[in-house]
Order: sequence, then structure tokens, then C-alpha cells
Amino acid sequence: MSETPFLSVIIPTRNRNRQLGECLRSLAEQDYPRPRWEVIVVFDGEDLQPDPGLPATAGRMPLTILTQPHGGCGIARNTGASRARGRFLVFTDDDCLFPPDWLSRYAQAFALDQARLIAGRSVNALRANPYSQTTQDIVDYLQSRSSAPVAIGNNFAVPAEGFHDLGGFQQRYCRRAAEDRDFSARWVAAGRRIVDTPAIFVYHAHALGLRSFLRQHYHYGRGAYVLHHAPPRCGPGRQPADFYLSLLLWPFSPRRGSRSAWLWPFILGSQCAQVAGYVREWFHGA
Repeated sequence: MSETPFLSVIIPTRNRNRQLGECLRSLAEQDYPRPRWEVIVVFDGEDLQPDPGLPATAGRMPLTILTQPHGGCGIARNTGASRARGRFLVFTDDDCLFPPDWLSRYAQAFALDQARLIAGRSVNALRANPYSQTTQDIVDYLQSRSSAPVAIGNNFAVPAEGFHDLGGFQQRYCRRAAEDRDFSARWVAAGRRIVDTPAIFVYHAHALGLRSFLRQHYHYGRGAYVLHHAPPRCGPGRQPADFYLSLLLWPFSPRRGSRSAWLWPFILGSQCAQVAGYVREWFHGA
């Protein structure tokens, strides 16, 4: 790929003007050529009015602001993708910050293979927050234990044509969490490649308290139920039985050191919340 590809960065957001402003200010520092990328922000059923200063805080990058009725992150990402001009779509979240070469690294990865999905990683920017750190550890564990690379919604990029061919993110995950894992599974089932690229990372600054932590993992559990009951050719199967036991023991593994053992009660709490969400969907026959 000789020319510099045009990239569309898509960010769903809801009631988080402060985080979004920091996200856009960070994006404005990208070293990628300004004429070759755009940012599309989708306000998902926003209760607050979008900050009128957002275009100014974004610097000189082209910024499109869209709104939609509340439908969840996946639907908001689809809305952004429907308006994107880029050959490649780059998905992230409104609470992420970026190294200045973030987009350049994506362009370099696509230069090697224009048809694959590039799965980046996230780094917890709030290590003193046990809820944020636990959530990041669980994501890291999922990515390390999956038989195939998994794209996490706050940092992955995909060819726009391939994204639209698969129909984007599925409506059935509306207000549940797991649409990114579902998309990864459908991408692989279609015979396409996912490449795990840890060198492409974002700093994830998602501040959580006890209530928001339990609510987040409750919705993960709801999404897991829907994921496990997706059509067989689209959704992945359930994790093996030892997956969850190994997760509970993971903080004590020698390679992680004793500093992670204190997170064990938080991991246990997260799994209880996920079970509650899973059972809720089971009772309601999602």
C-alpha cells in the first residue's frame, strides 16, 4: 500500500463531556498527516448537550458530531461507520488517551495486509483504582486465554468494506456488552484474519467505583449470555470450565508477582456480578 490510507476514528459517547474533551485533545496530538484522517463522535442518547467547545478542543482535525437515540456502544459505532469516509475504520472509546504515533502504527500494520482486522491493546491509566485495574486485568486475561485473537472495542481497526460486509455490530447487543467479541467471532467465521498487535495501545482512563464496577460486569454477564446463544456459525462457544477457575487464581500466578494478589476480592466480585447478569438474561429468555 503505497499511499497514506485515509483513516476514520469512531468514538461513541454518552454523558461524558469531560472525558471526551480529554480524548479529543489527546487525538489532536497525532503525528499522522492531517488531511488523511477524520474523527466521528456519536452521542448515544445524550442527556447533556454536546459541549459547544468540542470542535475547538479537537485542534485542526476534521470532526463530525452525530447524535442518535440511546442504543448502546455497538449501535453508535455503526452510526459512525455509516458516515465514515475512511478506507479503514478505527474504533476507540471516549475515555482513552493515545500515543502520538497511534494512527501511524495502524497505517503501518495495514501496509502489511489490507484485509485483516488489527486488534490493539489497552493499558490502564488508573492503576491506583482497584476497580479499573481489575477490569483491565480481566480483559488482559481474556485476550491471553482466547484460542484466537479478540478485538476489544476501545482499540481495534478494520477495513471499512469488510466491516460493512458483515453488517457491523449486531442489534441484539443493544445496551449489553459483548458486541466486540461477537464481531471478532463472526470475522473469523467468515474466513478473515485477526492480528493481535500489542504495540498499538491506548491508555484507558475509565474511573470506576463499586457501584459502576458491579454494573459494568453485570452487563458483561448479560452480553455473555447473548453471545453464547448467538447463531452457531456466528457466536463463539462457552469458555472451558477451567477458564473461570484459572481467572480466580490468576492474581496469585508467579509471573504476576505478589502485588496482584490484593485484587482477588475484586475479581471475585466481578464474576458474581457477571453471573447475576447472565442469570437475568436466562430468566428473561434473551
